[in-house]
Amino acid sequence: MLVPDDPLTHWIVLLDIEDFSLRPETTQATLHQSMHQVVAFALRRAGLDLDTCPWQDRGDGMLLLIPVGTSPTRLLRELVRGLEDALVAHSGQYNHDHRMRLRVGLNQGLVIQQGQLWTGNAINDLARLVDAGPVKQVLARAGRAHLVVVVSEDVHQKVVLGGYPGIDPAAYLPADFVTKHGEPRRGWVTVPGYPAPPGLPADSGEPPRDSRPGDTPGTGGRAGAAGGGTEPGSPVPPPAPYISGVTNSQIAVGDGATAVNGPYVNGPYVHGDYVNGDKTVYHYGHPAPPHRAGPADGA
Repeated sequence: MLVPDDPLTHWIVLLDIEDFSLRPETTQATLHQSMHQVVAFALRRAGLDLDTCPWQDRGDGMLLLIPVGTSPTRLLRELVRGLEDALVAHSGQYNHDHRMRLRVGLNQGLVIQQGQLWTGNAINDLARLVDAGPVKQVLARAGRAHLVVVVSEDVHQKVVLGGYPGIDPAAYLPADFVTKHGEPRRGWVTVPGYPAPPGLPADSGEPPRDSRPGDTPGTGGRAGAAGGGTEPGSPVPPPAPYISGVTNSQIAVGDGATAVNGPYVNGPYVHGDYVNGDKTVYHYGHPAPPHRAGPADGA
């Protein structure tokens, strides 16, 4: 009977290429080779190399165990900056069909190593974070980004919130989701080059919860809502029915019509592009009185 070796604590990095399986095989081969070059460059930037970091090839990604004693702040600063720089260089050498964007995760925990067989909840949890729906949604919405970074709750508490130079806690937002086994999880996401990750709500302070009827699968019911950073030049989505969630508007219903008082009446949503045709504002079932010319109109 084989007895597992004693576990060791590691900083763990997991990388995954966006939309890898959707590319032709020849493109996958190019991306696979380029990924190794990108990671090697980023490790050197952080004072490490592939010879001293045990790693596993996952086809569309890589799993790395960082040597004990490596500063986690150096990983969040220099490794991430190295990945960003290398991906920018890659995009300048290849066309859009070979575009490479990464989801990168960082966690810390116990790992049992048996040759090239690695096991541990820290690895499993990190894989769930990197593959979580909200993390994929953030990268999809961050059109000019080259990577998205997600860290575990533990890393966020111990490292991101530590006040260390070069790490901005305000650039991280929580991404809540529920695993396929119904377990609520939370990761903390940042996108280099963005003040906040696009598509994530500001932290409400609420712990992640189990999914409920009507929630988007895999999001835990909150992540992926409007908020966070915005992508310059992207269209503003039209408001939801009855402008749900707008606290500075008043909504009243009467005689089958809806009256709305607030900035959305005179803003772009009624008098702008999002309402075409009849723009009459009804007040408790009756049309608003016609506008009369006054001094403000030059009358």
